[in-house]
Amino acid sequence: MGPKPAELPGWRTTAVTSGIVVTSHPDLPVTQASHAGGSITLLGFLIDPDAPDRSEQDTLEQLIKKARTLANVAEGINGLSGRFVLIVALPDALAVFHDAVALRQVNYCRDKQGRLWCASQPDALADQLGFKFDTEVLDFKALPGFKGKTEFWLLHNRTPYREVLNLLPNHYLDLETGQAVRYWPTPGCIRQLTIKESNDLCAPLLVNSIRAASHRFDLRMGVSAGIDSRKTLAATRSFSDKICYFSHGTTETTLDISDVSVPARLLPKLGLKHHALPLLPMPEDFKKLFDASCIWAREKKGKNAYTVLKNFGPDATVLNSNISEVAQCIYWLPKSKLSGEGLALLCGLAHPFAIREFDLWLQGAKPACDAARMDVLALFFLEQRMGRWATAAFSEYDIAHETFNPYNNRRLHCLMLGVDKKYRRDRKWTVSLEHIKSMWPEVLAEPINPQDSPWAKFQQFVRRSVVHKAIPFWFPIYPYLRFVKRERRFRKQQRANPVAVKVG
Repeated sequence: MGPKPAELPGWRTTAVTSGIVVTSHPDLPVTQASHAGGSITLLGFLIDPDAPDRSEQDTLEQLIKKARTLANVAEGINGLSGRFVLIVALPDALAVFHDAVALRQVNYCRDKQGRLWCASQPDALADQLGFKFDTEVLDFKALPGFKGKTEFWLLHNRTPYREVLNLLPNHYLDLETGQAVRYWPTPGCIRQLTIKESNDLCAPLLVNSIRAASHRFDLRMGVSAGIDSRKTLAATRSFSDKICYFSHGTTETTLDISDVSVPARLLPKLGLKHHALPLLPMPEDFKKLFDASCIWAREKKGKNAYTVLKNFGPDATVLNSNISEVAQCIYWLPKSKLSGEGLALLCGLAHPFAIREFDLWLQGAKPACDAARMDVLALFFLEQRMGRWATAAFSEYDIAHETFNPYNNRRLHCLMLGVDKKYRRDRKWTVSLEHIKSMWPEVLAEPINPQDSPWAKFQQFVRRSVVHKAIPFWFPIYPYLRFVKRERRFRKQQRANPVAVKVG
């Protein structure tokens, strides 16, 4: 998106206002609505759980009719699910919004003439405008930890190019100033709820979002042994006949893992068919396209994408459950350690780039969370772990299939986070289990994340039945011990890899 069309053969152009043109791939839906001198352009898809049968066109028309200011727009999209970018042109404002966790990415920069450009991939802007890789980002990417189990991901609003920034979740991009503006969280957005109150409000949002998606898309749902996909599975009870359920292994020959064997036992008990898919290697022709489709595309995600494409074809939409974890208090830090270094420690990223970027993120996030009485670590999970790490995966999958996540809804986040932390801490899953029981209790016929070895089973029993239940919530001995372990590992990494990087 910029002052003129991009030269991409076969792509479509859509005028937004005079001086702003969108060039989009033919597979990307584009919808527009206008009213009283204002307009909204939708890239992607959105769902209103309060009106699941309403078309995107009708939803946009309702939105633009009420949009007098950008604050009205922010309020209007608060309860919408989907994966979308909205370009909003009002008589006195021009801005870009996206879905709750920014699963449809926006990257932006200025050219030498000062004109603003946006794209879903930062390298599309770099190729057009001649930007080079940032040497500090390259050094960060070379961390030894990224060569192991940890997948590379970029932090805060950074991209591989210093000139290009990523628009974070809960921010809009002011197209007149070129600045990203935080609009959430807001005071009062999270109110205290009992488990039952949260469940009564969350369940309809979740069910209606998936039901609407099942009518629009050829849905294929990934089911694992974990709590998140189990909760999503429970929400599909009344329309499970419209969804194909699958699991895939970790290699081409390995299917004897709990993430495959547990769903394989569970789904037939529910009267559903389970598809076990070996993880397929990418053939060279697909790998070439995959690597070209995203900057620094990760091989594991390419195998996932190709496996789904090979088994289900190019028209499938995958139902994903990642963001559900926002209710689980994934991160914990002593209050004295809440800093860029503390966040880098939680993520195992012992590099000055990570420490500085997380410090910069905290400068904007912490005051907003304090005003909203929101746990800043929950926002960190949404904006950084999901908004950067998970979003990168969604973009990598685009070469093969669309992805829908029903938890990508800001109102749903507020309702899940409204329950007292003592019911959400560690891995108690109290809230999620109650949600499941209310929607489809039979999906609990198989255990959650069972362990294989006797020692691992014993450790799991101690954690779940003793540590998380017997120790008072106000005495966080288990999270503290985990923090100490992470801190030791972090300091060891710092000593082993001293880094002094020149910026630029």
